[in-house]
Amino acid sequence: MNRRDLIMGGGLLTAAAAAFALTPRKRLVLLGDRDIDSIVPNTLGDWKSVPSDAFVLPKSPGSLADRLYSQTLTRLYMSPTSAPVMLVIAYGAMQNDLLQLHRPEVCYAAVGFNIANSRARSVSLAGGATLPVRELEARSDLRTEAISYWTRIGDDLPLDGREQRAVKLRQQMAGYLSDGVLVRMSTIADPTPAVYAALARFGSQMLQAIKPADRDVLIGRPLARRMSA
Repeated sequence: MNRRDLIMGGGLLTAAAAAFALTPRKRLVLLGDRDIDSIVPNTLGDWKSVPSDAFVLPKSPGSLADRLYSQTLTRLYMSPTSAPVMLVIAYGAMQNDLLQLHRPEVCYAAVGFNIANSRARSVSLAGGATLPVRELEARSDLRTEAISYWTRIGDDLPLDGREQRAVKLRQQMAGYLSDGVLVRMSTIADPTPAVYAALARFGSQMLQAIKPADRDVLIGRPLARRMSA
């Protein structure tokens, strides 16, 4: 065997070792055998859920997203003191290179909405905890939606697609794959600061209404513990 063959063989062995090291061997599944629909109450303070079909959903039958999300909750919450809130929670049991959370910027654009004014925000929770969310506007010829959402992958709460990819890579290098959830709140209204403040209050009140033992499903274990401290 000549020197060139040795170098090539060594390179192949190094690549194989790196691929083996990056192969996840563990799973982090926070949902377990629970059901998203049973975790979130139908009544949240003065908000009560009512039937509706006005949702822009992150999946359609037979699509890649349909393979990703094993559970999806859609509810319209009405309140006598605030604008209606559309809640969508989409859960996927595995986040890998093929199957990953579809952020609202993607699914709204796919059905003809223009996305604008995307920005990060922190929502105050019980116990002095803060939840990182993203706010954006979705506009079409038919309606305008103010949207506030967050994503959880394992115990991480990535704020954008770049962070989401970095989280997946870091978890992969640590040797595990996680489940993931997208929590989206929106209302059909001009996206004013007051509207986003109402969405933030709704999100905070929803998490407060969920049993402490179930909050990790939506926000991860560290933040759920801080809420209960």
